[in-house]
Amino acid sequence: MIFYRILDNKLYHVKEVSRLGFKTTDRLQIPDDYLDNQKFMIFRTAWGIGDWGIISSMPRLLKQKYPNCKVYVPSKNLIKNMFGVDTNVVETIFKNNPYIDCFKDYVLGEVFHDHYRIYDENNLDTPLVEQILKFWQFDKQEYEDSQPELYWTDEEKKFGDNIIKEYVGDGKFGSLLVSDRFGTQRGEYDEETYKNEKNKIQGFLASQQIPIFYYTYKSLDELPFKIKSSFDMRNIDLRIQLYIKSKAKFNISNQCGTNQLMARYSDSYEVQRQFPIEHNFVKGETYL
Repeated sequence: MIFYRILDNKLYHVKEVSRLGFKTTDRLQIPDDYLDNQKFMIFRTAWGIGDWGIISSMPRLLKQKYPNCKVYVPSKNLIKNMFGVDTNVVETIFKNNPYIDCFKDYVLGEVFHDHYRIYDENNLDTPLVEQILKFWQFDKQEYEDSQPELYWTDEEKKFGDNIIKEYVGDGKFGSLLVSDRFGTQRGEYDEETYKNEKNKIQGFLASQQIPIFYYTYKSLDELPFKIKSSFDMRNIDLRIQLYIKSKAKFNISNQCGTNQLMARYSDSYEVQRQFPIEHNFVKGETYL
C-alpha cells in the first residue's frame, strides 16, 4: 500500500507501507494549529459507496466538537483532477448533509485524509471513522455515535415512500443485496465462500415471512435464493435505494459497503468475507 500526502492540491506518493495509519504507541496526532484554524477537509483515497459511507458521521461529529468550524469534502472535479477517477460517490453520500459547508474544487494546505488514522494492534475491528478521529484528537465519548448516516431530501423521501406504499402498503418488508463479490475472495470465485454466503443468506431469508425488496448483481433466476420478492431496485437511483433500505425491517447481504450504511436505521446482517473485518467494521451490524 502507498501512503499518500496531499498538500496544496497536489498528490504525493510518500512510501510503501504494510498497514496504513499509526499505532497507538506511536503517539502521533493532528497538529494543534490545524485544529485551531477550524477549516477541515474530509478526504478518502478510495472510491466505493461503503468507503465513503463508513465515515459519513464525521461532519456532524466535527461540528459537535467545533461548532464554529467549516467542514469541506472534495468535489467530483477535485477527485478527477487529483486521482483521475470519475465518480459521484462523495455527492451520493453527502448530498443534503447539513454539516457540510462546501464541496471543494481546490484545497490549499495539508489534507489529513484517511491514511492518517490510529489503530489498535490488539483490536483491529474498529470503525475507520473512529481511527481517523483518534488522530484528530477526539476522546472516545466524542466519537461514540459513529454509525453511518445519510440525509435525504423531501423529494427523495416522497419518491421512496410512494414505491414502498405501492408494493407493500403499510406492511413490513425486508431488503436483500447480493453484490458482484458474492462467493469470491480477492475477486476470484471461492467455493468455500460461496457455500458459506449462500447457506447463511438463504437460511436467514427462509425464516422471514415478509416481502423482500432486492438488488442483485444478476437476475434472481441465476442466484441460489428463493424469496418472496416484491420490488427489484436495480434500476432506480442509488440514494432512493438507500432510503428504501433505511425503511426495511432488516437488511441482509454478502459483505458489501452499501449494506453497511443501514446499521443506524435497520437491523443489518452481513455475511463476513474478510477476517478480521478491520476498519470496515460498523457498529450495530450483525456479522454472520
